[in-house]
Amino acid sequence: MADLDFFVDLMITGTVLGLDHTSELVDVEKVLGRDSTVEVYSGMISNFGLVEFGWWRDRPEDAWRVNYFGAQTQRLSWLADENQIETSLVDRYGQFRPRLDFGELRDAVQARGFALEERPSINDGLAEYGEPTSRMGLLVVSDPEEWDEPPGTVLKMLGPGGRNAWLPFQGREQAFKSNANHLLTLPEPALVTWLDKREPHEEPVRTDWWAYLRNVVARRTGGTPAENARWRLLGFALDRHAAQRGIDTADEAAAALVVSLIKARDLRVAVELPTMDEAVERWLTATTTMANATRLCAERPLDPAEIRLSRRLRNQIHVIQPCLPYIASAALADELRAWIELKHSLLRWPVADITSNGLGGSAEASQLGPVKG
Repeated sequence: MADLDFFVDLMITGTVLGLDHTSELVDVEKVLGRDSTVEVYSGMISNFGLVEFGWWRDRPEDAWRVNYFGAQTQRLSWLADENQIETSLVDRYGQFRPRLDFGELRDAVQARGFALEERPSINDGLAEYGEPTSRMGLLVVSDPEEWDEPPGTVLKMLGPGGRNAWLPFQGREQAFKSNANHLLTLPEPALVTWLDKREPHEEPVRTDWWAYLRNVVARRTGGTPAENARWRLLGFALDRHAAQRGIDTADEAAAALVVSLIKARDLRVAVELPTMDEAVERWLTATTTMANATRLCAERPLDPAEIRLSRRLRNQIHVIQPCLPYIASAALADELRAWIELKHSLLRWPVADITSNGLGGSAEASQLGPVKG
């Protein structure tokens, strides 16, 4: 294998040697090494060299969770020159180049059956790209005078993150908040009429608009219990309409419902909602079969569609896993446990026959954020 394969694997699977945002600190350190994690004002950072994991938690008693992870490719020049690339990476991929070129990476990603989509960028002199399913993003130098790097140099490959959906609506946050306040007063028929009139028709603005509106509603907390409950119910309604209008797929909508029910339980929303059992049943109906998921864990190589499905499954199992204590049916709880046990076997390395694509050789808001400042 060659070092380029590492960057392609990261981009299309959203994993580093099988690790990702669903991994725990002990598992990350077992693969990449210990004594590289330090506490910072924002949480913790595990800086292994090329690979970095960021961690956060809401309360001191909570477990650490991955906030971002990936490759800090701007470090390649000195890491490669001083032979400081992580041993676990070199053992798998061989020696690493001192600079990652976007054109080479894009072509290699395309050769594996994937495509990088350009995203709105928040950094001057940089272009931003991402892979939609893995939700990995990268920053590329577009202005060498701004960054003192050759054009096309990849500086960061981090995730999981989205499209910076807020950028097209920059400066309109107050308008969205006013709209959300108005939606809170509307009965269901009027809500449908409002959405019909306001929803953009062109993509990707339509998807970004929905993401921004739902995010504004989701962040309206901190009031009285009754006020918080009303905002949560509006969030349920918007999620439902997003699924009905094709913004979310059936499996995405079902997973989102489970997550929302967990939050509603925490806020003690005392209204009639689907039960946790009903929500989990919806997800089980919408997703693939257990037999197919088990096959994805064992069979190699995987084609692009199978890699994408494996990534979605791992993401969704991870976000619905916390609902397990709230499931009433013992049989359903056992069924969900079986899915949870599959989580880290999905996208088990390697997922593809690299050499068959000619990529082999000798010896994973956006999390990229502002680079300066």
